[in-house]
Amino acid sequence: MSAPRKELDPVRKGPAKTPAPPPVAPGPVDGARPDRAPSPATRSPEEWESLSKDLTWSRPPQRTAPTPDPALARRMHVVMVGWEFPPHHTGGLGVHCLELCRELTRMGHRVTFLTPFPGPFTPVAGVTFRHPGEPAAGGRVPEYPLAYAAGELARGSTAEAIEGYDAWVASREGLADASVVHVHDWFGTIGGAALARRLGCPMVLTIHSTEYDRSLGHPAESLRSREEYGIRQADMTIAVSQHLARQLIERYGARPERLRVVYNAVRPTARLEPVASANRTVLCLGRLTATKNVDTFLRAAARVAPAFPDALFVVAGEGPEYPRLIDLAVHLGVGDQVLFLGHVTEEERLSLLASASVFVLPSVVEPFGIAALEAMAAGVPVILSRTSGVAEIASNVFAIDFWDVEEFASRIAELLVYPVLRGTMGEGGRADALRDGWAERVVQTVGVYAELLAKQRSRT
Repeated sequence: MSAPRKELDPVRKGPAKTPAPPPVAPGPVDGARPDRAPSPATRSPEEWESLSKDLTWSRPPQRTAPTPDPALARRMHVVMVGWEFPPHHTGGLGVHCLELCRELTRMGHRVTFLTPFPGPFTPVAGVTFRHPGEPAAGGRVPEYPLAYAAGELARGSTAEAIEGYDAWVASREGLADASVVHVHDWFGTIGGAALARRLGCPMVLTIHSTEYDRSLGHPAESLRSREEYGIRQADMTIAVSQHLARQLIERYGARPERLRVVYNAVRPTARLEPVASANRTVLCLGRLTATKNVDTFLRAAARVAPAFPDALFVVAGEGPEYPRLIDLAVHLGVGDQVLFLGHVTEEERLSLLASASVFVLPSVVEPFGIAALEAMAAGVPVILSRTSGVAEIASNVFAIDFWDVEEFASRIAELLVYPVLRGTMGEGGRADALRDGWAERVVQTVGVYAELLAKQRSRT
């Protein structure tokens, strides 16, 4: 569904008032999958208001990151337990792991990355990848599910695969010199904790998102319990935002003294340099799930599109909400101005980010939101929900309640009408995004490692 690209008309004075679109008929309720979040179309305004209040948080005091002791942190062997690693990844976790490995090895450390997938992996000097069925084992490579297919992970053979991966992690040999075991999210918490105990080294757990957030308050207990187990077993838990840290305390019983916040970052690259475009493009990019709240983007587009017939609203990504969102765009009468791209490659994703006129992230809750930070790094003005982790470190964005369609529409229209505002916000956002990079974030992470190693040494 797309519209032919047109040359820009002279800037208009502002969007015309258009009547609100008729309500969308609720889609079918997926009663057969109680662990999957209801579609946004099935929620009443009262339910959205209740959920909004439930997600409201008060910013906790930010802890000062400890300064790494060079004598403790030099030449560590970090055993990392994850699942995703570029070039094949579905979210920010894979990017985070890649950048963490790059900076750790640049600092002189060594990394062994344990993953359920056989690759291929983006090569990083100093990183050894190990997976079930690796050549040394002479076995068959088992198939494991992608972590973000949350609705299917607790059933049948899938549950057996997860347990098999945990058992494989726990029994890994050749890691006796490990300094720390660093687990990412729930997938390897049980195996990672067992491995750390056997090796006698500290365990660090980074939480990138929670099952509570991914399911919009309808968590699969088998996944949520693995998250809670990992937090209890970890010597230190790292959250990627203050918002997420507060949730870990309130919903998972995390102890504040064993909790640190290390934000994500973006690596400057020529592919994220601002690109001039002859077309006005409003971009929404991410996995198409209920929590991403693309409904709000499409409803805002329906209010803005009549006043900007030359504007193109782009939805990039794939996921379970894809068919319903196409139907919604047609129902709202903006099918000729909304382009659904489906899956995009990494190169295409960066090109889209760099060439957009406006980037919109309307998630109901977004533990961080690396795509928004990348758009800011490209000098693109960003509109996002207040419940996004990026909002904690960015002052040059429009932060809006995720349910406020009218406000999203108004801000999109402002940025389309006023090129000076676009430029000013773009420059300010770029400064926010590049203020601290992955080098600084990994220094903070190494500080966590060093803090735990110092405690371990003091006990011996």
